[in-house]
Amino acid sequence: MEANRVPTESIRELLHAFDPGSNLLHAVRPAEGLANEVFFLRTSRSGADLVLKVFDDEVGAWKPQKDLAINALMRDLDIPAPAIRLVDTSKRVVPFTYSLSDRITGEALSRALPSLSVEDTWCIYTHLGDCLGRLHATTFDRFGDVRRENSDFVVGPAHELGRDVNGHAPGPFATWLEMHRAIVEHRLNLMRGTAFEDLVPRIACYFEKHDGEIDFEIAPRLLHMDLHPGNILIRDGRIAGILDVEESIVGHNEYDLMRTELGNFRGHDPAYERAFKAAYTAHVPLDEGYPGRKRFYDLSRTLAWIRSLILHRDGDITEQAIRDRQAARSHLLGLVSDHQEC
Repeated sequence: MEANRVPTESIRELLHAFDPGSNLLHAVRPAEGLANEVFFLRTSRSGADLVLKVFDDEVGAWKPQKDLAINALMRDLDIPAPAIRLVDTSKRVVPFTYSLSDRITGEALSRALPSLSVEDTWCIYTHLGDCLGRLHATTFDRFGDVRRENSDFVVGPAHELGRDVNGHAPGPFATWLEMHRAIVEHRLNLMRGTAFEDLVPRIACYFEKHDGEIDFEIAPRLLHMDLHPGNILIRDGRIAGILDVEESIVGHNEYDLMRTELGNFRGHDPAYERAFKAAYTAHVPLDEGYPGRKRFYDLSRTLAWIRSLILHRDGDITEQAIRDRQAARSHLLGLVSDHQEC
């Protein structure tokens, strides 16, 4: 479904199907968000505000079902997460796939941080490390996407990597090295024919020469993959909710940990990162050599940033979109600038 194409009448219809006794008072879109259309729904039932998430038609049923399963698991792990009330992929009520969840009241950490006390900030980052550690402590025997079958979690194909001529997504993978190579190859293919195409040979060269850095026994762990301050809700100086797990995969915890640290602690008091790390490592010990792999994973995660820009803003010629593309290019080139062999 195209962005901004969900009519209010469709929202009323799906709300009525979910709760016939509830009326829609208003629906508003949050200021941020690229991948899905999201609406905050105020209803006639007191304390029953909902979040409507509309999924792209090309996604199919796997992403909202994964969203449902992992949010439920997080709640079981005592990680604050939304309670998803409904996932509807039938297109019988409205002509699109959607989910409804309880709305968690709170302010994004990115906005709340300047007003927080040192003590509250320390407590929040300690709690964040505990939450991510609990999630990463969930292990499997293979790498890929996770889904629920009956009451069990099963690792299956990695849907982000597209489908072959027979309609099959690649995976699951026996090793992280194998899956990471597939991720990089898919993202480089996506960059071809775009404004980033000229970077492809250099990036391919870098990973060809350096992916031995992850050629060791790695435990398959459940990753969040998008734990930036905009996805952490704060209420009364504490974490009230952790959002947007739909990009999660089963992979190497460092792939998620590096991005979480970079997104939350760059430019802040190092004491906060130490508090986070102490809480995290109470659940998951770090593999030897982690600091030396941060550049490798920073480059890999920058490809995820570029992927998002291509998929959601490729034709956008606004000043902000141009700045974002320039920033991604500059960051990537900075990471490979001292590797003259490429």
